[in-house]
Amino acid sequence: MRMFCKIAVVVSALVACVGCDSLSGFKADDEMVARVGTAYLYRSELASAMPSGIAAQDSINYSQAYISKWIVGQLKQQEAEKLFSQSESDIDRLVEEYRRSLLVHRLDRHYLEAEPCLEITDKDIVAYYNAHKSDFRISQPMVKGEIVAIGESFRRREQMLKWFESSKAEHRADFEELCRKNNFLHLQFEEWVSFSDFLSNLPLLRNASNTKLLSNRKTQKIHHDKTYYYFRITNALEVGDTMPLDMAKENIRQILINRHRTDVIRRQEERIKSNALSSGHAKIY
Repeated sequence: MRMFCKIAVVVSALVACVGCDSLSGFKADDEMVARVGTAYLYRSELASAMPSGIAAQDSINYSQAYISKWIVGQLKQQEAEKLFSQSESDIDRLVEEYRRSLLVHRLDRHYLEAEPCLEITDKDIVAYYNAHKSDFRISQPMVKGEIVAIGESFRRREQMLKWFESSKAEHRADFEELCRKNNFLHLQFEEWVSFSDFLSNLPLLRNASNTKLLSNRKTQKIHHDKTYYYFRITNALEVGDTMPLDMAKENIRQILINRHRTDVIRRQEERIKSNALSSGHAKIY
């Protein structure tokens, strides 16, 4: 620990010199700014790592942090080499395996980039969905529905409730206009949302069981804090139900893309193996 402090003191002095000069003023002889054992950090390395246009004081702080990190990195490397010198062959093997996996990954990417772009049509998605419906199951309750919150003192509340429940376009237009004018909360869930997300907009007890609401298609009411919350669930899916196509669509698209990629790579692997075996470059004994 004391030796590290001594190194840091020496480094700080050198950093002050480095930080005071502009980057263009570094000497050509490339003086050393830090050392750990036989490893050296030179002024040019520090200069190349420093962001351009940095202020003088900031350059000193950056240099100090960079050199401190470099020293710690060198010390950790040296300590690791002492502790794990006997397992050097294992490290070499891991490095080689990592290098090989990087090259193979790069080659696979080359195969995919050389392949014509895959076009996935709605017909492809529907065909896959129909053949694999059992794979698409709901894991949590999902709903479609609507929520509106109306102040209890609002005089036309009963009229709004009638329009809320109406299927006529003119009634719905009047209802939505009044919501906008009076800044009433009005949420429409025309796409599937989780039941928990739907309920989070209502003043309900968090730990209460609300599963009975799933089967009710009538308008339901909650009175809370001088406000009436009207809501209705127009459609619901329970755990284990088959996922609708519109929910599964993007999932299926990704499945088909991944399957295409796997097919391309497998086809290329078969090609290079066949060529190697037929030319004698590879042989199975």
